[in-house]
Amino acid sequence: MAPDHPGGLTREHVVWAYRLLLDRDPESDDVIGPKLAGSRDTSELRRHLMTSAEFRDKNPDFAHTNDPTVVIKEIAPAVRLLLDLSDHVIGLNILRGHYERDEIRFVRSVLDPGDVAVDVGAHIGFFTMLMAAMVGSAGRVYAFEPLEAHATMLEQSVVENQFRDRVMFRRAAVGAASGTATLTFPVETLNSGGAYLLRNGTAPLAGNQRKEVPVVALDMLDIRRPVRFIKMDVEGAEPQVIRGAERILKDDRPVILSELHPTQLDRASGVSGDEFLAQMKALGYRAHPLRDYAPAKAGHHDYAALVGPALDRAPDAIITVALLHS
Repeated sequence: MAPDHPGGLTREHVVWAYRLLLDRDPESDDVIGPKLAGSRDTSELRRHLMTSAEFRDKNPDFAHTNDPTVVIKEIAPAVRLLLDLSDHVIGLNILRGHYERDEIRFVRSVLDPGDVAVDVGAHIGFFTMLMAAMVGSAGRVYAFEPLEAHATMLEQSVVENQFRDRVMFRRAAVGAASGTATLTFPVETLNSGGAYLLRNGTAPLAGNQRKEVPVVALDMLDIRRPVRFIKMDVEGAEPQVIRGAERILKDDRPVILSELHPTQLDRASGVSGDEFLAQMKALGYRAHPLRDYAPAKAGHHDYAALVGPALDRAPDAIITVALLHS
């Protein structure tokens, strides 16, 4: 059967996942579409079903793995992070040292003590804490996260590391203009990184909650200049972040690290991956995929050696890209 989804998922995948994990067929076709839309591949589909109350009721021996369990992990020398082990995709991978290693290497190649960095979609503060250590007490990291549970852990990590002198944190989303927006997120999930801004006139994925959150535009904030680096992971709202930061991009030309997620770009911003690349190209930026290996001679500030050729078209798959000014 032809795939119904860029990740290769079909209706049959959903039906058989229900049968194997919940011992029943889906209630109706109405629940199949949201499962396809909310899952990149069979691994994510499995996680979505295994976090449901129904799965826990039918498999009590596995339920303890989903209970919130907050621990502190040293993620770099003298840098500590609060994380939740019930977040199997992000929390456990951070604990095991497997989380976004290529991205960490790239960020280290860009930042120096005294630099200014911005973390948009900071989640629990993994990159915020690492960047705060890189820029030191003379630098600044401006971090933004709208989801309350993530924001609370980030703030606790700031205190744990005594980074209040260098981390400026706001409980807010970042967009094209200041105001409010609707954040939607799953109630039960093993991946806490799936919250996104709901586009006007669209419905959230089935079972998702909604919450009104404040939105800020970077150009309207009192941010120390020049900005050296921006990391953004906002589940498809990246075009909105860029529209609200055009002055910073034109004046400072920061290096940008971003997720490129075609499905979420359409869902959250109503644009395709190619349209987002065109938006960045109009501002003088080209998108380069990160290499999955470090060249032997690549040194500090040689971040161009850590990326591949500029993309002319957006791939169907989800990738991380470095947006570099031409």
